[in-house]
Amino acid sequence: MIDLSAGRMQLRFRVLMPALVLLATTAPLPAQKPWRQPPASEYVKILDDPHRIERMNPPEVVRTLGLKPGAIVADIGSGSGLFTRPMAQAVRPGGTVYAVDIDKELLAHVARTASEQGIHNIKTVLGENDSPTLAPASLDLALLCDTLHHIEHRATYLANLKPCLKPGGRLVIIDFSDGWPPGHESLQFSLADLDAWTSAAGYVKVAEYNFIEGNFFRIYKVKTGAE
Repeated sequence: MIDLSAGRMQLRFRVLMPALVLLATTAPLPAQKPWRQPPASEYVKILDDPHRIERMNPPEVVRTLGLKPGAIVADIGSGSGLFTRPMAQAVRPGGTVYAVDIDKELLAHVARTASEQGIHNIKTVLGENDSPTLAPASLDLALLCDTLHHIEHRATYLANLKPCLKPGGRLVIIDFSDGWPPGHESLQFSLADLDAWTSAAGYVKVAEYNFIEGNFFRIYKVKTGAE
């Protein structure tokens, strides 16, 4: 009598192996956790990381903006105040910088660090999800640096910001062009998206710079009838 059990086992193994390989190659990868803003004390460390500061180069950004004494500026999504403080120094004497954020603890950090550094022309403003809550025609310049991707209704926010600019006022947007941090997948947008949002909100691009690695840097003004 011939024992075929070993042959049957080998046959079953050969049949099962392709199915197991297929299952392994088609199984979904673990989903990445969506990015959530950490507590202010931890987030400040991220924003003020020396490598980020070197890459963002706030002094060169502020120099490029050409801010004048007496100017009124808003740092929207001011975060740790990395750009708020040097802009406040650039508009002295007579100028003011509004630090706008939806996080009260971050605003408290900005106020505290400004006071410690003897900078007294910064005013903190608690913003809203779809509005900076600033007065009409109050700004010479509004800066959104690494902020727009956190805003859910981007075209709406940009449209609501437009009346806050004085005639001839400028909107500055700096954000990721590539190298998005892990967990930011749902926050990503393209320059084509940005073109659509700014155009719909009534802006025209007037300048563009590329010295920040991994970020675009664009300046806009409100469209006039001739544009």
